[in-house]
Amino acid sequence: MPVIKLFTAQAVTVDTAEALAQELELLCTGPLRAQPSAIQIVLMQAVSPRGAAVLLEAHYRDQPYRDGQALAAFMDGAEQAVRRHLGTVPRIRCFAIDQATLHARH
Repeated sequence: MPVIKLFTAQAVTVDTAEALAQELELLCTGPLRAQPSAIQIVLMQAVSPRGAAVLLEAHYRDQPYRDGQALAAFMDGAEQAVRRHLGTVPRIRCFAIDQATLHARH
């Protein structure tokens, strides 16, 4: 896990989406210490009549090493990546999922 979802109203080219995904993947394997094979990144075009132009949600398995410092590093990097590739400041929400309640399939 982590699962990173980006919702934006603007059209995004494949090249921009790939460049952004590469940066987000590095943040997942860096501060969040995720295995590359467990990372899922989804970019969706969506109508957002209220709120930020881009919403980024990160869902990840709760781990002791994914503490406030690690999440701050992830969010700082994610904000910079979205600014660089989409030209706007995202709203970022992170959700730690208790492993005891997580049920998933590949």
